[in-house]
Amino acid sequence: MTKTLSDQVESCKYGCKPKDTAMFDNEESQVIVENTYTNEEEAQKTLKGLIDKARNIESEPCDIQSEIKQVEQGYLLHSVFNFSCQAEAVIFQLSLR
Repeated sequence: MTKTLSDQVESCKYGCKPKDTAMFDNEESQVIVENTYTNEEEAQKTLKGLIDKARNIESEPCDIQSEIKQVEQGYLLHSVFNFSCQAEAVIFQLSLR
C-alpha cells in the first residue's frame, strides 16, 4: 500500500528533526550599513537613527564604528555594527526594512 502524504509526515514526525536545535551559530553578528546622501546633515540624521535602533536592540553594548565622507555623489555613510550575538544582528537588519 502506498503511503499518503499525511502518513509520510506522521512517520517522519520524530525522526526528521535536526540534530542541533540552535538556529544561530553567532558567526554573523556584524551588520554593515552603507549609503550615499545628498548632504552631510542627512547622513548624520540617518546615523543617529541607526544608532538609536541598535541601542534599543542590544543586550550588551554594540560596538559601532562609522564614517561620513564626501564623495563625488554626495556624502557616504559607512557604519559597522558589531552586536554581541547573531539574533540581535538579525533583529537590527529586520528593523531596517
